Amino acid sequence: MPAAHVLGPMALIGTLRALQLDLPPSPDFMFPAVQIIIGIFVGSMLNKEALSELKKMAASALIIILWTLSVIFVIGFFLARYSVMDLYTAMLSASMGGLPEVTVIALASNASLAVIIAMQLIRMFGTVTIFPLIIEWVEKKERRNGKHPAVDHHPAPDKPPEEFKNKRARETTAETTSSRDKIGRSLSREAIRENVQLLRRSWKRVLQTLAVAASGGLLLESLGVPAGMMVGSTMFIAFASIIGMPVSKLSQRLLNLMLVFIGITIADNITAETIITLADASFLLPILIATAVMFASSFGVAWLIFRLTGWDFPTSFLAAAPAGFTVMTTLAVKHGRDPLKVSMLHLCRLLSIKMFLPFVFMVLG
Repeated sequence: MPAAHVLGPMALIGTLRALQLDLPPSPDFMFPAVQIIIGIFVGSMLNKEALSELKKMAASALIIILWTLSVIFVIGFFLARYSVMDLYTAMLSASMGGLPEVTVIALASNASLAVIIAMQLIRMFGTVTIFPLIIEWVEKKERRNGKHPAVDHHPAPDKPPEEFKNKRARETTAETTSSRDKIGRSLSREAIRENVQLLRRSWKRVLQTLAVAASGGLLLESLGVPAGMMVGSTMFIAFASIIGMPVSKLSQRLLNLMLVFIGITIADNITAETIITLADASFLLPILIATAVMFASSFGVAWLIFRLTGWDFPTSFLAAAPAGFTVMTTLAVKHGRDPLKVSMLHLCRLLSIKMFLPFVFMVLG
């Protein structure tokens, strides 16, 4: 399944929690640790060449902010008018921010937390299910046209058909053997010895990278920046990379583990009350209509960014996805797209929500 590392724990643990099974909550350090590690992933990819691309993002950021605030007002007032939600709950339900940030605002404004979590989960589940499928479809077209980032554009030398066939057969056999024996090799004494030697050579760089990332994350978290741990670690690691400081790059296996942790964190917010709320027809129909409008508008915004900036469409698509900061940035890394562009535009959206909605609620109150 697409995004299986997120959907698996979210569905399993969320169902068990909804059935009121007495599961312990995820440890407090899990989500900050996920944010810091994702920040290292993103920040270590920034270099001097990437900086020249940042000036092209101003127009895209403005589009994202205007779209975000328009959705809050248009869909928020629609939900308040045609559902059982009060205005605060409706506007927060229409907010395309991360679940933790929206939940904090909900607690401060006495909005219905169960309704907001249910709405956010519907949007999140729809995004992590539908968007990877669309991206895979686009990537297949890119591969056929030779435009996928992973495609080698250098022509291969001419080979006799039989030689090429034999070579491919050998490669297929090697790939099958490699897949079958992967676990055994990873647990072999030689592999363990190599990993220990690698850790001995690089432990100073690893500790230095973690120290820089944690410092940036704690600083922005203390300033109240949404997803501050990830944003701060991204910024500090990116700065270190630009000035030439050695920065450790993390493995794909660790990225998959982070996706699992994200699914666990989302599942922590699922309760029996969330499921009961979802079953209310007076709530569910307007929510489905509103969610469909969000998705349709995100496709239009993605196309607009794609045409305006010249970015590849999957990157534009992920940058305009109506889901959380961390999940979309992680998917960008997993699909080989530009996580810096995706993360920065999602940050603009999160900042606009967190800085704008509390003042609106203060005026309305």
